Amino acid sequence: MKLEFSAGGIIYKKSGKNFKFGLILDSYSKWTFPKGHIEKGEKPESAALREVGEEVGLENLKVTGLIDKIDYWFKLEKETFHKYVYYFLMEAPADARLVPQASEIKDAQWFEPKKAHEILDYKKDSLHLLTKSFDALKIVIS
Repeated sequence: MKLEFSAGGIIYKKSGKNFKFGLILDSYSKWTFPKGHIEKGEKPESAALREVGEEVGLENLKVTGLIDKIDYWFKLEKETFHKYVYYFLMEAPADARLVPQASEIKDAQWFEPKKAHEILDYKKDSLHLLTKSFDALKIVIS
């Protein structure tokens, strides 16, 4: 069994009372949050900022807090992995544009909270993270 550690972000931007969340379409054609490996000696928050920056071209992100640390198991070529992922809530400037990293990501877009909730894949973890983000930002969807 191998251990893996990653970090990522639940990115949002705000214009007045309106929020939008940045999601990526990963290589498996699933809508999710940007994340990537924590490098040796790197702190989870720094890794999250670096990875989000690389994957969607955003700088000037403000980390507003750790949303959660999740873990899951997976197999890859007969090897079993136990992966831990730290997710941070990150605020982008109101005029921020997403530029997907073409080598790893199919698309990146901003979504209204309700639409983000509807289209997110990996439901078990992603919806939990999004709900915790909504709670932190006092967003109510009906």
